[in-house]
Amino acid sequence: MEIMLYVSFVINDKTDMRYSDSKLEELVSVIGNEVSENFSPTLRAKLVSVNEYSGVCTMEVVPSPYVSMVQMGTLNEDKVGMRYEAPVYRIWNAFFF
Repeated sequence: MEIMLYVSFVINDKTDMRYSDSKLEELVSVIGNEVSENFSPTLRAKLVSVNEYSGVCTMEVVPSPYVSMVQMGTLNEDKVGMRYEAPVYRIWNAFFF
């Protein structure tokens, strides 16, 4: 038996997947803000959008403010501006936990 982590509704012959808790509302309120994000090449990213149907956030890599990355030469400046997707639970955790 497969465990479903999302709520699925059938509307007009389409499957509509939505997360049904306040995490989405909280994330929408911080769109445009930067956060420390372990999976970003610079360890910092900006929340660009939240897709409530797929449970995915779009993040944009921003420059690193961390001195240690400058000293080690691992800035990944060529990755700034790149966008990637991450699951809602992980981005919510980065902002609010």
